[in-house]
Amino acid sequence: MRGSNADTFSVPTRILFIGLAAALLTIGMRELASILLPILFSLFATVIFAPLIQRLQKRGINPALSIALVILLFLMIVAGIGFIVVSALLDFNVLIPVYQSRLTEALNSLGSYIPSIENVSLGSVIRDIGLFLLASVASIFTGTVSAATTVGLIVITTMFLLIDAVGISKKVQREVEEHFVLAANFKGLSHNFISFMIIRTETNLVMGIGTAIILLIGNIEFAVLWGFLAFLLGYIPYVGLLFATIPPAILALLQYGPLGALAVIAGIMIINALSENLVFPSLAGKGLELSPSVIFLSLIYWGFVFGPAGALLSTPLTMVVRTILESFEETHWIAQLMGESKSKETLKK
Repeated sequence: MRGSNADTFSVPTRILFIGLAAALLTIGMRELASILLPILFSLFATVIFAPLIQRLQKRGINPALSIALVILLFLMIVAGIGFIVVSALLDFNVLIPVYQSRLTEALNSLGSYIPSIENVSLGSVIRDIGLFLLASVASIFTGTVSAATTVGLIVITTMFLLIDAVGISKKVQREVEEHFVLAANFKGLSHNFISFMIIRTETNLVMGIGTAIILLIGNIEFAVLWGFLAFLLGYIPYVGLLFATIPPAILALLQYGPLGALAVIAGIMIINALSENLVFPSLAGKGLELSPSVIFLSLIYWGFVFGPAGALLSTPLTMVVRTILESFEETHWIAQLMGESKSKETLKK
């Protein structure tokens, strides 16, 4: 019966229906982004921390105590990050006028060495770009303060999800027994996602700590904050490092001139190369099965739907989408297109 229904429509008609459904879903998610984002972040945080509860229970620790310990760890991490960010924000906001005057002086001194083309001063263009970058950095941090309410909602939701984590997993398992393929795929997704997050977090820690150490050696202001930014933006594929490099490079330009900025950029690039080549390559054996082009396109798509937060979640969300598509015959071919090429898989073997 299922096959006869599938054969009712031609392939172009199915593609049209799938495209329309995807467009409507995109519009809906974008309109509900303010509601969906806290839920998504809470779900992913729960997926990461819930296995700790199970490990503690397997070691004989009381279930209630296990949940309390994991929630306490989660709150300590959030509080530590919040303290670093908020304290740096307060100092940074005070120093913004100082940085603007320094940047103007530095760019003015460089402007005398830059020729003009057809009555257009390249120096003034560079000056405007520099001031725009500095203003963008300031606006990002100001927006972080306004996101405090969202962060609080994420923390509260995650705490409730962690309390019910074990019970929910058993309930879901009972409910999806009749959908064996989807259940099995999501079980594999959970394993792959946890593996991905652990290794990606290890890589980002190496990147963040290394960046902070280099900036501390160079006496760059807010070195710890820029190290945390490198850690956080490391979850954004391909372009995260670029955005993480801009703020410390600007401060190095203000403190030491162009050579200082180049030294900071080179140092961060070296740390990134070491972390990516020593830690992250082990992901090749974790079965993420997403092609580089799909990862890049997903970055654009989820960034369009959810903004910067969507860029952070682009890879995990794409893994979920691929798992869902792979679980149904009608959309299995789309999941195959999203996977890595056979030649690449052969090289891994």
